[in-house]
Amino acid sequence: METPDRGFDATAILARHGNVQDYLLVFTASMTFTQIAHRRLHDADSPVLVVGERITERSATSLRDLRIQYIDSLGNAYIEFGDVYIDVRGRRPKPREPESGSNYHDNVRHEPSPRSAHNLFSPRRSQVVFALLSWPHLAAARVRDIATAAGVSMGQAHDALSLLENAGFLHRGTALRPDQVHDMLRPWAAEYPRGLRKKLVISTFQTDDPTGFQLLHPDQDVYLSGESAQGVAIHRSATLTLYLDHFDRKLAFVNRWRNEPHQAPNVTVMQKFWTEPDDVPIDDNRGLIGPYNAPWPLVYADLLAANDPRLAEVAETWRENHV
Repeated sequence: METPDRGFDATAILARHGNVQDYLLVFTASMTFTQIAHRRLHDADSPVLVVGERITERSATSLRDLRIQYIDSLGNAYIEFGDVYIDVRGRRPKPREPESGSNYHDNVRHEPSPRSAHNLFSPRRSQVVFALLSWPHLAAARVRDIATAAGVSMGQAHDALSLLENAGFLHRGTALRPDQVHDMLRPWAAEYPRGLRKKLVISTFQTDDPTGFQLLHPDQDVYLSGESAQGVAIHRSATLTLYLDHFDRKLAFVNRWRNEPHQAPNVTVMQKFWTEPDDVPIDDNRGLIGPYNAPWPLVYADLLAANDPRLAEVAETWRENHV
C-alpha cells in the first residue's frame, strides 16, 4: 500500500474469484458519520473503504446510504464490488465481566441476538424476501398477504419477517424504502443460486436458438427471467430461463429442446412460486398474452446466477433501473 494524495491514508486492492477493486483507505479511531463526513470523500476517483475500531449502527446506515464502504474491528462490514457483497451488521463488544459483588443481570443490557446470520436466506425465507423486494408495500401488509405472495405458510412468513426485522433490514408496518430494497437485494441475490434457485429447477435442456420460443397455447402463463427477459440490455441472449406453474413436456417437444447429458444446458425450466398481490397496478407495458417477465428482482438474481462478467454489468443496469 502507498500513501495517496487528497487526505486519504492509503490504497488497497481487494480481489476474489476474478473480481478486482482498487480502494482508497481512510483510517479513523472514531467511525461516526460526522467525523467521516469531514474527510473529502466525495471527489474520490476510486471507492472509499473506511477502517476503524467500531462503527455505530446509525453511522453504518448513513455510510451505506452514500455507498461508502467500511469495516471495523468487530467484523461489521459493508463491501461491494463485482459480484462480491459483504454486509455484516449488529456486532457489538462483549459485555465486561461483572465486578465483585455486583449483580451481573442488572448491569447487562439484554438484546436479541443477531439471528440474521443464521440462514436468513434459506429457500423459504428467500421467498419472503423476494416478495418484499418485488412489492415493497407488502412490508406494511398483513402476514397472510405476504405469505400468499411469497408462496409460503403464515408461520414461515412470520419467522422470516422476524429475522429480517432483528437484522435491521426492515421495520414492520411501513413499506420498504429504496435504500432498504438495495440493502436486502444484494445478499439475497448472492445466496439465491445456492439456495432457492436449486430447489426451483424442474428441468434443463439444450437448444440451438434460445431466442426462439413457442407457447403451447396463447394464454399459457410463462415468465421469462435472466438474459431472456424482455427489456434486458443485451443484444442476443445465449440462454433461456422460464418460470411455469406447471411444466408440460410437450413444451420441450414443440420447441425442439434436447436433453443431452454431454452438453451444457442453455434452457432452464423453473417452478413459479409467487402470486402477484391483487393491489398491484397493471403494467401498461405488459401484453394481454404471455410470455411475461418474472418480477424484476428474480431477473436480476438469474442474471447474476449465470456467473458471467458480461451479464454482471447487465444486472447492475437492470437493478439501477428498478430500485
